Amino acid sequence: MIPLRPLGLGDVLAGAFTVFRRNARVLLLWSVLLSGVLGLLSTLASTFGQQALQSRMFSALDGGSGAESVIAGSVTLWALLAVGLPFLAYLGRGFLVAPVAADTGQRVLGRRATFRGLWALLAGRRWPVVGWMFVQIGAGLVVGIVAGLVFFATFAAIGAGNSSAGWFVLALVLLVLGFGVVITWLATRFVLTVPTIALEGRSVFAAAAQSWRLTRGAFWRTFGILLLVQLMFGFAVSIASAPLTIGAVLIGGTFDPLGQTGGSSGVGVGATVAIVVGSLLAIAVQCITDVLSASVTTFLAIDRRIRTEALDQRIASHLDTGRPTDPFAPSEPVARQPWPPQQQPWPGQQQWSGQPGPGWQPQPGPRQSWPTQQPPHQQWPTQQPQQSWPTQQPWSGQQPERPRERPGQAPPDGRA
Repeated sequence: MIPLRPLGLGDVLAGAFTVFRRNARVLLLWSVLLSGVLGLLSTLASTFGQQALQSRMFSALDGGSGAESVIAGSVTLWALLAVGLPFLAYLGRGFLVAPVAADTGQRVLGRRATFRGLWALLAGRRWPVVGWMFVQIGAGLVVGIVAGLVFFATFAAIGAGNSSAGWFVLALVLLVLGFGVVITWLATRFVLTVPTIALEGRSVFAAAAQSWRLTRGAFWRTFGILLLVQLMFGFAVSIASAPLTIGAVLIGGTFDPLGQTGGSSGVGVGATVAIVVGSLLAIAVQCITDVLSASVTTFLAIDRRIRTEALDQRIASHLDTGRPTDPFAPSEPVARQPWPPQQQPWPGQQQWSGQPGPGWQPQPGPRQSWPTQQPPHQQWPTQQPQQSWPTQQPWSGQQPERPRERPGQAPPDGRA
């Protein structure tokens, strides 16, 4: 599934797609139940709620009786549609991380889990995941209250000073950016909480502390990978839902620009059906991307534990000997060398005789050449003068060649 070493970006993405490909049916079933159903309910409620909100606003603008209460109710309905329903869908996708993390852990160990098997693996860990969701809701309410108080105090101070509208805009932009940075930082530091609960079985606050520790020193890497993944998957969802959404907008804008066409004409119903169908297509793609995102988050948690707790060694020992029984169980941080390890010299590599060792200090006196330095134009010891090959002996049965006689010269053997 993954190499037993610190993981890179390619390893994380490849592992996520491999997990989805090898158990797509079970993971998609979990995703449809947790993410798809809540997403569909959110889309339907948003579609019909916006129509009701539009009619209420038109009635309030007509100046009828109880216009203030109608406006107040419309604002409340808008807040529920704009914030409440997407937040519920977000919580559903947050809980989806738990079964995907459990399946990813089993895949790393070479096992395959079924739908009921994943539910059994999460025994005793489901309520901590739900508890973490409520902690997120409470934290969101606290941040919202603090943001409201800061906004009110800032605008009251600017208004008391009779400042121009530019200062209001500048203060609003700075406050929004400030709270956005704080929320992003906290979300990144606690993003590994649900995978930690699913894999290690820790409690809510112990898992949050573990996520805080794992992301220490790796904030920008974790944030960058998650941002890249969300941009890629969000682009895929937008491509899937763009055609039908654009068609619904064109139909509504052409035949019913103010949203006042009755249902008898069929235009309002057609636009609603187009929106719902487009949303279903987007939800289908969203279910796939939610599984991949949860698997990426799980692999980030595994990678950080490999780097800080030597999880790869425990997984290898479990695969070889069966010990420990649960390699993902909580463990203490260990000190290990950075990856990749620094290259050590080979045993046969020795320091040159002419190279000074550590702590060498030059000695006063006449400068001498190093032993390895040779005078110029000196022949190397290995180079020997070229020697002639030994005289070739004739082959057996071959007569030696007699020297050729010149005219007027006596033969060498003394013959006349």
